[in-house]
Amino acid sequence: MGKRKREEKLKKKALKEWEARRPKTFREALRYFPGVFLRTTLVMAGAVSLILLAAALGLKVAESFWFQLLVYLGFYLAFQRFIMGPLAPPRIK
Repeated sequence: MGKRKREEKLKKKALKEWEARRPKTFREALRYFPGVFLRTTLVMAGAVSLILLAAALGLKVAESFWFQLLVYLGFYLAFQRFIMGPLAPPRIK
């Protein structure tokens, strides 16, 4: 079996395992809510800290709605795997 075929097989196996442990109903997903909520709060607190630091340094751009939106979006996208925790799909390289 070649390296590429082995990698494909491992990817399929990882996706299948993730599908099996993923919550299928809203009721099953509710047990993950506290962890997702706390991780999201932690990440957004970091974003708020960055915006407040930029404003404290006197940067006028920190008062802009678009700057704040970009900071929040950037933090969310950068830390999405951390926020999703056990619900995140496996990384496929």
